[in-house]
Amino acid sequence: MNRRIFLGLSLLAAGTVAFGQPGSKTGQDVVLQLTVRGPIDPPTSEYVREGIAAAEAGRCSAVLIELDTPGGLLDATREIVSAMLNSSLPVIVYVAPSGARATSAGVFITMGADAAAMAPGTHIGAAHPVALGGGFEIPSKAGPSVMGEKAASDAAAYLRALAGEKGRNTEWAEQAVRRSISLTADEALRAHVVDMVVADRGQLFKNLAGRPVAQKNSKFPESLAATAVQDYPMSSLRRFLHTIANPNLAYFFLIFGIYAVIYEIASPSAGLGVVAGIVSLAVAGYALSILPVSYTGLLLLGLGIVLLALELKIASHGILTASGVTLLVLGSLFLFNTAEPYFRVAKGLIAGTAAGSAAFFVLAIAKVLEARRRPPVLGLEALIGQVGEVRQELNPRGMVFVSGELWSAEASEKLPQGTRVQVLGIDGNVLKVKKIEK
Repeated sequence: MNRRIFLGLSLLAAGTVAFGQPGSKTGQDVVLQLTVRGPIDPPTSEYVREGIAAAEAGRCSAVLIELDTPGGLLDATREIVSAMLNSSLPVIVYVAPSGARATSAGVFITMGADAAAMAPGTHIGAAHPVALGGGFEIPSKAGPSVMGEKAASDAAAYLRALAGEKGRNTEWAEQAVRRSISLTADEALRAHVVDMVVADRGQLFKNLAGRPVAQKNSKFPESLAATAVQDYPMSSLRRFLHTIANPNLAYFFLIFGIYAVIYEIASPSAGLGVVAGIVSLAVAGYALSILPVSYTGLLLLGLGIVLLALELKIASHGILTASGVTLLVLGSLFLFNTAEPYFRVAKGLIAGTAAGSAAFFVLAIAKVLEARRRPPVLGLEALIGQVGEVRQELNPRGMVFVSGELWSAEASEKLPQGTRVQVLGIDGNVLKVKKIEK
């Protein structure tokens, strides 16, 4: 079945757009709204592309994307913009509500819209790309690298092309990438970066009614102001994947998974540790696969964990623990290859993980050293000091029952059956015992 038809039928079945029901509006009387909150990642890209396809299948009058994002991944952003540009329907991007932002990746999505609007109290800008890892970042004071300059040039050309095609300010588009310039909603309107600043959707649709969409040889319906808005929510699974694509959650699942596996290996049990560890590592693996990970940071993190684990096997008197915690902190700080605050692990979480790891391994070291100082608990020597019972008279030899087994034993005096004895030593396979005085 054609993918668009399938999406349209799914949309109908879910009741997202009530086409054809008694008393409902037709597809042309409906604007389908997609709500994008948080970073731009693969789940978000799939959601937007699916929503645009569903609106086309349902023959809606337009697609409205309500946007509030700190940035995101370049590949996912390009996929969203491509779907917007190739849509047969007009696509509106509305940066809202008040306090929202369209920074980094959000600038590209806003520039790719057929109509771009912002709510009062919002801002847009800072679109400098990171050279590696696929994300966006504010450029460092040290200056761009060669790869960073290439990425910036590519992003600047892309944003200029979008701005030029939609008739917006190409000069500002260049500076948004090169210098990470940001604008308030009113400043963006004056600079011709967006088309309007409106307080709500009603005013937005009123201003757009009858407006031409040149690139698509169409125009917004004259009746747009009276058009119903139907939400197209993100699915539960996609929302979950979007939620875990968070640096702090990815880091938590990674550390928890590693320690759960280490615990299971060090203290085999019913397997719950390894199951929890594998599930956590799988979740962390997915999140890390779509985040701008630094392989250097990942390597430092891994080496830190290895050194901490080795402390349980090698008595270094804390040297391995100190080195492991140091590498763990450095790896955590450098885990993500971007300067955007959102794509950084919270310092409080790193500090808590380092402190917890240090405390755990210090206690573990103490237990290991204590166990090494204890007398052997395996083999015949483990019987020394154990208490047993004479089962066959000792005269001077006989049989005693110790630790669940019968042993040949010898005493310095005659001891009748039933006498309580304690093991003093071992001579070959014969236990040396003495009577326990009552």
